[in-house]
Amino acid sequence: MTLDAYDFKTAYNKVENDIAEEFYLPCMRVASHYDRISGYFGSTIYIIAWDALREFISNQGKMRIICSPYISDEDQAAMDKGYSARNNEILASSIREEVELLFSSPTLSAPAQLLAFLISTNVVDVKIAVVGDTSNANVKRLFHDKVGVFSDRKGNSVGFRGSMNETYKGLSSDGNIESIDVFPNWVGDRDKSRVDDAQSMFDRLWINRVDGVTVYDFPSAVRDVLREKAKDCNWQKLLDEIKVIESASQKWKPDKRHGTKAPRPHQINALEAWLKNGRKGIFEHATGSGKTFTAICAIRDALERHETVLVLVPSRDLLTQWYTEIKESIVGLDIFYLLCGDGNNEWKQPGSLFSWTTPRKNQHKIVLATMDTACSSLFLQNIAQGEHLFLVADEMHRLGSPKRRQTLTITTGARLGLSATPNRYGDPTGTAALFEYFGGIVPPPFTLEDAIKSGVLTRYFYHPQKLSLTAIEQQAWNEISTEISKIIARSGLQKDRGFGTFSNPQLQRLLIKRARIVKNASGKVPLAIDTLKKHFRNGQKWIIYCDNIAQLKSVLTGAMAAGFDAYEYYAEMLGDRETTLSYFESNGGVLVSIKCLDEGVDIPSTTHALILASSQNPREFIQRRGRILRKAPNKHFAHLYDAITIPEISVSESDKSLSIIIGELSRAIQFGQNAENPACITDLKNIAIDFQIDYNSLKDGGIEDDEE
Repeated sequence: MTLDAYDFKTAYNKVENDIAEEFYLPCMRVASHYDRISGYFGSTIYIIAWDALREFISNQGKMRIICSPYISDEDQAAMDKGYSARNNEILASSIREEVELLFSSPTLSAPAQLLAFLISTNVVDVKIAVVGDTSNANVKRLFHDKVGVFSDRKGNSVGFRGSMNETYKGLSSDGNIESIDVFPNWVGDRDKSRVDDAQSMFDRLWINRVDGVTVYDFPSAVRDVLREKAKDCNWQKLLDEIKVIESASQKWKPDKRHGTKAPRPHQINALEAWLKNGRKGIFEHATGSGKTFTAICAIRDALERHETVLVLVPSRDLLTQWYTEIKESIVGLDIFYLLCGDGNNEWKQPGSLFSWTTPRKNQHKIVLATMDTACSSLFLQNIAQGEHLFLVADEMHRLGSPKRRQTLTITTGARLGLSATPNRYGDPTGTAALFEYFGGIVPPPFTLEDAIKSGVLTRYFYHPQKLSLTAIEQQAWNEISTEISKIIARSGLQKDRGFGTFSNPQLQRLLIKRARIVKNASGKVPLAIDTLKKHFRNGQKWIIYCDNIAQLKSVLTGAMAAGFDAYEYYAEMLGDRETTLSYFESNGGVLVSIKCLDEGVDIPSTTHALILASSQNPREFIQRRGRILRKAPNKHFAHLYDAITIPEISVSESDKSLSIIIGELSRAIQFGQNAENPACITDLKNIAIDFQIDYNSLKDGGIEDDEE
């Protein structure tokens, strides 16, 4: 069979077409050559790991792929200087890092090994292109639009151009393939000319003959690494493994139509493990890794089991967000929704909540409630409890506070808790209650490192900004620290290393009072403005996380006075928050915010963040760094600037695990170790050594702050 046997459409889009089945896979099955301008090297696995690869290899097919490297702004500047030896070194380092990320990811190692086999056996040839600033618009568009040409042995060729990102079989229906234009060379002169132009451009790029683009051979050192990785590779078995992922992916999809979003491999693994655990457990998944969508997959399954779904969220923002995401994601079922909290009071009508939560096999019902509403006596007394209920708790650690813990008395069937940080800091009682109710963590956790290796989160640079207290602030810190040490010494609590100590109200008040000194350090506002002046560039999207309204207003005023396009975002602001976010998404600039961006509110396109807020609860740091690492189109790296306030701490301080700054310092070191510039934390490590701090053991210290 040849390419001209197919009657291809002039264009395909994901709304109306299954582009993979209708275009991409038929071409792969009969082609003998495939030339493709791809994205980054890591995305090459999505080009090759299709079941149609069997036919392509049996046809003795050959692929040529031109892709780009992940390089930092600093490396890009170095390459622009034109030192070829240094350029080769930078490229080899970048590609080697991508290879290691692929192979270290449990969800991508199979297609990565398949890619290694194909490169080692010369089925696939790869070259690396670096597009310079002097490239003309057509060349830049060529790489942005991702052009490809399939050819068969009889001279037929079909080209395509558009926003098509191939994906291996396990992710083929996740909506990544958006739209393409298609032009076969056997249809007419116009389409033949387009194919010839695309092929000519590719051929000239391949031999490095296009102005503004430098094309390098694939680094020999990396080829040697791939050759070693491909030893004893059974490529057909690897393809079979990927097909198994596809089967589970289809089963868990909330929208069963083709071309719609499907769960990623780590989400499928979590759902399957949760199912084996009796549909009970906690997903400990990094912020930004898609916990909400994973839960929606489970909700679709529960609705098909005729269960009533109860979703609990900690804030009004999340109440609206969950309602919107469920409605958009679950298609094909007639679902009735009841919102409880944030002014939604229908549930308070006599008999209403009981009726909504009573099982009815001919109805699909979802009740969404804020946690403060769900723990009220009125809610608990009127809900129809039983095995027919499926309870989902977002940011489930919030349910562990003394007040909200009342919610854990609700009798249900299946239960699912979601949190990047399910353990409650300094609250073993609340943690134990949560784990007993939900059934513990579903193994394995999906960590920040896992998310970056799997390509779920963006690679990042970390820039800790050290800051000292003023003399007056330091004196206040010292005085409170002395009182804390006396209380600990008198009570013998130092042996607990922070656990169980917070039942002492006087100690807790002092810890919070001391934490406020760091939170409100007077040097933070000028540090923020100085950081913007040094590093902000037009087109970037910065979020500055502040601790309180006063700090936010000071930063906002200073940024605007310095000429930056800055605006505020917080729960009680006078303006329209949605309009503010929309403006930020479209225009960039500097968004000055406080707490309401911590849990669930997403601005994936954010490129830079500056964290000024410090908290006795380390969860804030963990959540904020996860927000900035979310993936977005044309977002290659994220940059996180972190104001680390360093008081002068006595070596003799009784229990360093109770010091907010020690916990903050330890977490900053942990975060920096996964950054693209791990040397950034050398100074922080030296500070830890100076104070005899074991930063590995203290990274999880802190105090839970529920703000009930």
